[in-house]
Amino acid sequence: MKKRNLSQEKIIACFRGLAEEMDVQQVTFQHLAKALDVKSPSLYNHFKNMRDVKTALTAKLLQELNDALRRSLVGKSGAEALRVYAQVYQSFAFANQAVYELLISVPHTNEEILLEGIYETNQIILQLFDAFDLTRKEKTHRSRELRSIIHGYLSLRFLGYFTKEATVSPEESYSWMINDFIATLPSK
Repeated sequence: MKKRNLSQEKIIACFRGLAEEMDVQQVTFQHLAKALDVKSPSLYNHFKNMRDVKTALTAKLLQELNDALRRSLVGKSGAEALRVYAQVYQSFAFANQAVYELLISVPHTNEEILLEGIYETNQIILQLFDAFDLTRKEKTHRSRELRSIIHGYLSLRFLGYFTKEATVSPEESYSWMINDFIATLPSK
C-alpha cells in the first residue's frame, strides 16, 4: 500500500483483521506494516503507538455497539427492550469476539473518547429500567447485575463452556437467564 493511501481507518481495519488471526494483544506495528505493505515508520504518521490503535478500534466498537443498540431498541420498552438489549449485545460480542476484550478494558483507561462511549452504553441500559418501579440506586444495581450476567455468560462461552449438555443449547440457557432476571424486576 502506498503511503498516500494509508489512513487511520485502513490501519484500524487491518488491526481488526489481524486480531481474527492472532491474539489482539499480540498485534504489533510490525504486523500491521507487513499486512498493509508499508514500512513500520509510516504508521507513526497516523498513530503514536499500538495503544492509540487499540483506543481507536475500541472507540469504533463502542460506537458500533451503541448504534446497533439504539437502532434495535426503537419503539421497545420494558421486558421486550431488555431482551432485545441482551440479544443485540450477545450478537455484537460474537461478531467481534476477537476484539471483544478491548471493550472490557475500557474502565482501565482515562481516554475521554472511550469513557464517553461506555457512558453512552450505560445510559442506554439505565433508560431501559425506566419502565420498572426502581429507584435510581436500584437501576444502577440492576444495570450492573444484567451486565455481569451478560458478560459472564459471554466470557464462559468464549472459553468453550456450555457445550457438553446436548439437550440444552447455550442460547436456550442465555434466554432463560435473561428471562429469569426480567422476572425479578418490579412492574410500575
